[in-house]
Order: sequence, then C-alpha cells, then structure tokens
Amino acid sequence: MSITKEQMVRDFRLCGICEGDLILLHSSLAAIGHVEGGADAVVDALLEVLGPRGTLAVSSMDGSKPFDAATSPVVVGIINETVRTRPNAIRSLRPSHSIAAIGRLASYLTAGHDTAETNCGHGTPYEKLCELGGKIVLLGVDMNRNTTLHTLEDFVDAPYLEDHTFAAPTYMKDYEGKTMTVKRYPPGHRDFLSFTKDLRRADAMTEGRVGNAVVKVIDVPKMFEIGLALLQDNVNYFLCDNKRCVDCKYHNGGAVKNV
Repeated sequence: MSITKEQMVRDFRLCGICEGDLILLHSSLAAIGHVEGGADAVVDALLEVLGPRGTLAVSSMDGSKPFDAATSPVVVGIINETVRTRPNAIRSLRPSHSIAAIGRLASYLTAGHDTAETNCGHGTPYEKLCELGGKIVLLGVDMNRNTTLHTLEDFVDAPYLEDHTFAAPTYMKDYEGKTMTVKRYPPGHRDFLSFTKDLRRADAMTEGRVGNAVVKVIDVPKMFEIGLALLQDNVNYFLCDNKRCVDCKYHNGGAVKNV
C-alpha cells in the first residue's frame, strides 16, 4: 500500500509538527514504505505543515574532499539531498556537519557556521535550534542519528572530543592544497540510543507514525536541559558500556554510566 502526500500531512500534524515550527529532520525514506512521489512528496508534505512562517532543516553532511557547498552531495539520505537541491534551500558553510534549510529562518540558521570554533557548538545551527525553540524530528530513524546531541558534548567539552583536520573547503580563499583543523570533533561510537528513555521520562518527546515509519518529535530546549544535566553528572554518559566496543571502552576507561 502506498502513502500519499495528503496522508503524510495529516500524520505529521498528529505527531506534533505545527505551522510555524522550526524543525531539524533526520529521516529514512525506505522506513515509510512506498511513498507516492518519493522524497519530494515527503518534503512537500512537511513544508505544507510548516507553512510560510516555518523552517525545515536537514543535515547535509557529505563525503566530498574538499567540501563544496554548491555541489557536494549529501550522504545521509535521499530526503536530505532533496532538500539540499531545492532552489530555495540555503546550505551552511562547514566541511563537516553542515545543514541545509528552507523557510523563514533558513538564512539566520545557516549563517556563521564557517566562523564557529567547532562543528556543532556555540554559534552553530545546532545551538541556534535550541535558542529558537526548535524541534528535532526523527522520521524512521533512531536516536543515534540525532546530530544535535554532539552539541551537548561540545558544551561540556567532553574529554573524548578531538581536533580533526579536513581538506580546506572550496569557500576558503586559495583553498587548493590547504587543510582546515576544527576543535572538539566527535569521533567514534556513541550510545545516544539509550538517551531515548530519558526524553520519555521527562515528557520531552512525542511519538507517532507516518506510513510504516516511527516518528519521534523532540523538544530541543528540553533536550538540552536534560542532556546537559546528565553530562554534568557524568561526562561520559553518552559512551556505551559494551565491553566489545573498543572505542567507548578506550574513551571511558571502563566507567559505568549512571542509569
């Protein structure tokens, strides 16, 4: 059975997405099932729900070296790439963790990403998402796709964050042959999935369904409040306790999370 744009409009509204909202979407088209009109229909449905005062943003992370904001394709899903390639989309300038956005707040959200000290911290779209009272929408994907949780790690300067060097992006003057080093880059594995229970306990998340896809709509200011409190109590909270996970075991030194 197929799902239509009209059905998705209804279901997104039932999930708690409202006219005028600012949302950061992480998604899987395949998880929804067969969609009439494909990824374009999903984007159109969300834009209809958000209306002219709303804003739709997506991660536009890419695998290109060097990063070119105009041409580097998104590697985190066809819905995201569909947003990026819309004529009215604006993409932030950052060789990692860039976003693309459409709508009233798109210019403000994406501005200044290139001059921020880190990819996800102060002055980035992810901090602005909280300041503006935005929502994160997980459409058919789980909490491990929630990029904004890296912002919380950045704010507490988690000890496992690292400096990371990229090929200089094309927006930098005389970029050819140069590199760019960013601070507090988030490496390796995280157990963001277990954070789901914390959001549920605090009533910071609405859950529903669009087609076959489970949808989670997260209140970003509440998420920041909850996550920062947990990290201030245990800075390694987002690292997992799986003894087979070499990355987390190395970074947390065998520490056990507070559950």
